[in-house]
Amino acid sequence: MGDRGSVPITVVGRTTAREIGDRAEVEWELDATPDLEWTEVFQFAEVKRREGPVDWTEGGGPDVVGRSVRWFVPSASLDDADTEVSRRLEIANERCTGPDGTGAR
Repeated sequence: MGDRGSVPITVVGRTTAREIGDRAEVEWELDATPDLEWTEVFQFAEVKRREGPVDWTEGGGPDVVGRSVRWFVPSASLDDADTEVSRRLEIANERCTGPDGTGAR
């Protein structure tokens, strides 16, 4: 996990950068820059099926860019996006650091 070794990555802040129509660009700031393995696990993690408009349920997932996660989401689905990002973070941390944070998988 880059410069952190086996320490799990956490979200330290969230901002809404801009709104376009009924969608908002949301950015979750991470406390470290994840490595490629963590990023891939995060982006391809299987999570609960989304509910709502088809562009949300069938749309793409969040992108990891440096020390942040960015995603255009319907304004009405911000809580669902928070939940999904949290779950993906949990999965990536568990797979890349092990369930006890020691690096053992």
